[in-house]
Amino acid sequence: MRIFISILILILSFQSWSKANDIREFEMEGMSIGDSLLDYFSESMIKRSESGAQYPNKEFIIYYFKDLPRFETYDALTVAVKADDKNYYIHDLGGSKYFPNDFKRCLNQMKEIENDIEQIFSSAKRYSGQNNHEYDKSGKSIQVATGWNLQSGDNSQIVCINWSNKLEIDGHVDELNFTIGTKEYSDFVIYRAYN
Repeated sequence: MRIFISILILILSFQSWSKANDIREFEMEGMSIGDSLLDYFSESMIKRSESGAQYPNKEFIIYYFKDLPRFETYDALTVAVKADDKNYYIHDLGGSKYFPNDFKRCLNQMKEIENDIEQIFSSAKRYSGQNNHEYDKSGKSIQVATGWNLQSGDNSQIVCINWSNKLEIDGHVDELNFTIGTKEYSDFVIYRAYN
């Protein structure tokens, strides 16, 4: 696990967020906000990678790429693009690490990463909290989150999700997600995604 933290810190240390305060300069597994998914995958692979977990409002589509040999830091990446965008421009990019039946380890990992990220986003507005995950209609899955809103309205967030026993039986795994996204995508998730 220390290797994951070291790699994440190394990746973050090469970024100039404190100077530019622009999420488009940050990379996850070589990809950045504003890039086209077509620069990394064929259109047929992109279409095959559409996530089964979509928001009810289909304004944005989420793609899920897991266990690819080129991934060095994360177990999976989720990428959000506008549904009608034939260029597949990235509006949100998230890296996931899985912690099967070990939510406490997820929280410990989150805290360590959070402390490092806090240095990078020192001028951003920080928020944190815990709530029920909207995907689980039973209300038994929780998420703990810390995020940073940049002056541009773009944002970053780190979240640990503790899925309910039923969802774990259905294949969900407790996970840590580190995301970066545009203001446009964030507004969609907050105001329109569940409509």
